[in-house]
Amino acid sequence: MDKESIRKVMKKKRGEMDPALRKVLSRKICEKIACRPEYKEAAKVAFYYPWKGEVELLNLAIQALKEGKGVFFPKVAGEKLIFCPVKTLRELSPGYKGIPEPISSPVDQRGIDLFLVPGVAFDWEGYRLGMGGGFYDRALGALKQYQASIGVAYNFQLLESLPRSWWDRKVDVIVTENTIITPSTSWNLKRRVQ
Repeated sequence: MDKESIRKVMKKKRGEMDPALRKVLSRKICEKIACRPEYKEAAKVAFYYPWKGEVELLNLAIQALKEGKGVFFPKVAGEKLIFCPVKTLRELSPGYKGIPEPISSPVDQRGIDLFLVPGVAFDWEGYRLGMGGGFYDRALGALKQYQASIGVAYNFQLLESLPRSWWDRKVDVIVTENTIITPSTSWNLKRRVQ
């Protein structure tokens, strides 16, 4: 199937999920992310606001704030995502396509240790298929060697392989309610030497 066909199928499946099941699966995924070394060692984490049935990470973001981690959310600026710090989720207000965005000013994303990345689908090599705007591909392409990314999805969004374009970017780890995939061992090489 081509990208648009996969998007259509996956968005439909995601949209038809029972809200109670979505909460249960999201909680399981959050628990798995919280146990990952990339997350435990990250002082600053970029989250996303769930849209159209995406995995809900807001409770994990609240917990991260309580633990003293720096918490960031994306804001659309032209064709780019910029990442802004929040001290509370009340600092988010409707922005691009009505998705809540931070009202604070952006920071240099090179200071963020971990990016939690949504997707419509992921494959076993770490490639992702997004909503089609290319925002996360551009953001992931700008990551530095010491930063990590975790793709976040429900298990049904995991496919053996995805069609790819030259601009598509991989994530370091994929977490679903059933599976943790580490398509690359590169994260261990990316850790900051301090």
